[in-house]
Amino acid sequence: MKRYIKQLTALSVLTFVGLGWTDTVSAENELTSIEIDVQLQRDGSAIITENRDMNMDDGTELYITLEEMQDSELLDFSVVGFEEDTDWDLDASREEKAGKYGVVETDDGQELVWGIGEYGQNNYELSYTLSNLVRELDDGQALLWNFDTFSSIPADNLTVTISGHEPFTQEDVRFWGFGLEGDIQLIDEEIVWQASEVVDSSNDVTVLAQFPEGFFNAQVYVDSTLEEQREMAMEGSAYNEETSSDTILIILFTVLGITAGGAGLAAILYSRKLSQAKADAGQMLTGTKRVQKNKGFVYETIPFEEEDLAGIAFVLQEFQKGYFEDYFTAYLLKWVEEDRISMDTTVKKVFFSNQYETLIQIKQFAEEKQKHPYSFTEFASGFKPNQGDTYEKGLWVMLLDAADASGKVDNDHIQHWAKKNAKAVEKFADALIEYSKDYLERKNLITFKEIKVWGSKQEVTVASAEGEQLLDRVVQFDNYLKQTDIKEAKRPNSPIDFSDYLIWSILYFRKDDITKQLDSMVPEPTQYYDNSLVGPYYWYWYGTTGMRNNWSTGLSYGGFHSKASSAASGMGGATGIGGGGGAGGGGGGGAR
Repeated sequence: MKRYIKQLTALSVLTFVGLGWTDTVSAENELTSIEIDVQLQRDGSAIITENRDMNMDDGTELYITLEEMQDSELLDFSVVGFEEDTDWDLDASREEKAGKYGVVETDDGQELVWGIGEYGQNNYELSYTLSNLVRELDDGQALLWNFDTFSSIPADNLTVTISGHEPFTQEDVRFWGFGLEGDIQLIDEEIVWQASEVVDSSNDVTVLAQFPEGFFNAQVYVDSTLEEQREMAMEGSAYNEETSSDTILIILFTVLGITAGGAGLAAILYSRKLSQAKADAGQMLTGTKRVQKNKGFVYETIPFEEEDLAGIAFVLQEFQKGYFEDYFTAYLLKWVEEDRISMDTTVKKVFFSNQYETLIQIKQFAEEKQKHPYSFTEFASGFKPNQGDTYEKGLWVMLLDAADASGKVDNDHIQHWAKKNAKAVEKFADALIEYSKDYLERKNLITFKEIKVWGSKQEVTVASAEGEQLLDRVVQFDNYLKQTDIKEAKRPNSPIDFSDYLIWSILYFRKDDITKQLDSMVPEPTQYYDNSLVGPYYWYWYGTTGMRNNWSTGLSYGGFHSKASSAASGMGGATGIGGGGGAGGGGGGGAR
């Protein structure tokens, strides 16, 4: 399939892109580092500031190409310490261009240009504002933009930072990076993307960030849902290495659009046909529509009482919750409660923050190793969702494999193990959704059908009456968690156990909220401090989340990518090449 996609893409490029020489120069010029700071404004526009450290010894000017702008427009441009030249002369000398900047109109858009000045080490700080980078969608808002403004001169170091008119939190933003190897995270209420490779013209610098309705006063509407936009951007990316037959249709529509202007009409007709076919097949209601249906309703008990938490993974991911790393964290808490492991968590001050160290002791370790006489890699390679083993068992084998000879696991140990075994973990993580789908079918909650639209195969999910009830309760339980704080959950007549409250808060992406509450309740923890309200759960919480952080870091270092991971969910993590379909921008830039 991938080879076919590449052949189609190559055909369209060779057929429709003119090949020719350019006067761009880059062989002798160096871009040591570039920091791109994107400040999203309330109206959806963005003030973009670039700070470039460069070593220049060829050419007279630097430029940024603004093409594929979609509904965005350039509002202003300036370079710190430079003067504007409103009548830019491309043929002027380097000395004449020094200290000046301007905007050049081209057949395909615009170029932002400024003089190189003296050869050698230079620092350039430029700022420009683009309108409508955040657009309104059917059920939310989104930015989908390629921030490549430089790639004709490869960047040794690249950092992209995106902030908003309000601080970003895990509750109101999902984000992904496409086109380069790196790591993207939510740090200090900003999206921070750091490249781990030299970024050149073979890369993209595409960010997809999605927000709830009303977060911005967006001025432009795009006829798409958040899910449809995600699927298009994910195709061919490290988040989703499987390529669907829809991708072929998208490429063919693009070719049609270039040759005969038919892409827009064909895509609309296909989308309508697909929606109708899914409705006729009984496609269940998910996502924002299911959330809206259950607005104001509260379900105060656990919505899924089955023996394996991972059985509900498919349903939770339909609502952008409960990804692979969350199950590992939740099971650690569960195993503490079941007395299968003990956990010793200590705290120490590191600069102005607390650092937690976790030591896990697996109880009856020798007996457990006899019950599971194989490595995690062996278990993962033979794991089949429908052959009897539970997903919990796989994660338990993982912990056993990571332990030392006495059954102990600490933060450094789990990080080293995760880096070494990242690919085996990736294989197991990729099986999560298939495991859940098989589980739900066996419980007669959801069935999965296949339909064809214009020869393209599509899966349709159909819920039974019990499945419909489960889906509603999943949303209603989320409403309950949102209105219930720790003090409320700990009261004697609480409808669920406090340990279950914490476990499900992890699966529902409320980790940051719980952490903030615990920080306010225990502002100065010591190794011997025991808050009378939360008791040992304070230490269990920080022990499990600390262990998760080190484990996730190790996986990232080992090249872990999975469509079931928190990175794929938009919660941050490793990024890779490919994907980013539908983005605007990305015209690149260089020197000449």
